[in-house]
Amino acid sequence: MKNFLFGIITTLIGLAIFGFINNKKEREIPKKEWIIAPRFLTLQKGITKEQAKEWMENEYLPLYRYHSGWNAQLGEPTGSGKWGKPDNTAKEKGDFVLIYFFDSPKTRDHYFPPDGSWSEDIQKVLAEHKSTWDDFFGKYFVQEKYQNEEYTMFESAK
Repeated sequence: MKNFLFGIITTLIGLAIFGFINNKKEREIPKKEWIIAPRFLTLQKGITKEQAKEWMENEYLPLYRYHSGWNAQLGEPTGSGKWGKPDNTAKEKGDFVLIYFFDSPKTRDHYFPPDGSWSEDIQKVLAEHKSTWDDFFGKYFVQEKYQNEEYTMFESAK
């Protein structure tokens, strides 16, 4: 009887320890890094926001459907300023913001290697859609006002 009771207690202790270890592993969040890269765009003179938006939606943004791990979204700056002062005085943001999302730094480096070159994947799509690429700065946006920023993201609330 004594051995039977000792076996049950040992089994219960083992299950409790095993359950605690498994519970702890489930709560650990795996390390993840991704890149967001806002690009601020200023319209060329004579181009309206409506014209540029329609062109971006129909011609430019579809080019990013060719690339896995990389997405692009278009938006419009609605506020910029110091804390509590949305007066747009902190920095000129242009007319649109184009935000690129890379699922990892490795993906970004695949498409845009650290040496400053562009990957063969990018060059192929650009060659196939040269007129769209030429219109980007040639017709719709001012290249001299193009702002290029990148951020490595490493934490999330969810």
